[in-house]
Amino acid sequence: MYNAKNIVWIKNVKRNQGNDWAYEEVDCKKPFLLNWPSAKGGSARTPNVGDIIVLFQKPNKINGRKNYLVHLTHLVSPISEKVIEDPDRPDHRWCREVQLIAKANPIYAISNPGYYNFFKPNRGLTNPIINLENDRGWDQAQTQEDLWRLFSDHLCIKSDEDLRITPEALEDFGVVEGDRIIKEHIQLELSRRDASIVQKLKEQTLKKHGKLQCECCSFDFLEFYGPIGANFIECHHKKHIADGERITKAEDLALVCSNCHRMLHRKLEDGSYNSTDSLKEKIQCQNPLDSN
Repeated sequence: MYNAKNIVWIKNVKRNQGNDWAYEEVDCKKPFLLNWPSAKGGSARTPNVGDIIVLFQKPNKINGRKNYLVHLTHLVSPISEKVIEDPDRPDHRWCREVQLIAKANPIYAISNPGYYNFFKPNRGLTNPIINLENDRGWDQAQTQEDLWRLFSDHLCIKSDEDLRITPEALEDFGVVEGDRIIKEHIQLELSRRDASIVQKLKEQTLKKHGKLQCECCSFDFLEFYGPIGANFIECHHKKHIADGERITKAEDLALVCSNCHRMLHRKLEDGSYNSTDSLKEKIQCQNPLDSN
């Protein structure tokens, strides 16, 4: 499962001398070939399968106007160790087959926030993410988390990235030690969900209510945290993924805050789990003055 820690490389890309966006045509449906300079075949071999590479570029113009900013455009990850030769690109003939993890939509959506310096990684090679310097004093882990946040609304891998769960965090769900079944359930949720329907649900909710609130406790990330909380909320499958393959509809999902999401995955004494309705009822009983 991909998370911020997988972001270990950064690479500059360019197309048609900067007159076009590089890899603007790629989508989540199929892998594509990422090119490296012909003189730097060793750099193409550097990333391991599962590593995430951040792609950035500085096109000459955006919508007909001169551009002065670097833009973060893609997160990609190699899916094989094989280095492929591309005879149609004599200057960039070394390739790796990669899958798209995230792509800015629109392509110019993530410009340099102003605190990153792209000088060191600006060579078309595979650079360690630590080479992306910042003026915030961040270490590598903080940079990884920030980049993951910047791309969080543009993820397209087939998993519920809104959960923000890593394998190391499984025990935080109230799992009884050695409880294989619930661990497998959560891992299935992470690996088999389609993030596109989550994004559609968010968009529908914002259009209808003008905000994103937890369906259990009404917590609003934007209201509490300010701009950093804009458009952020987690998504819970009301029907367990482990129950089998099916078509997931919007009514099968619930938008919830991080705390309530963990409580929904916390096993009760009888081995069952709270539904969003039962958890909401319990919250209202605990805080009768806050109930709607």
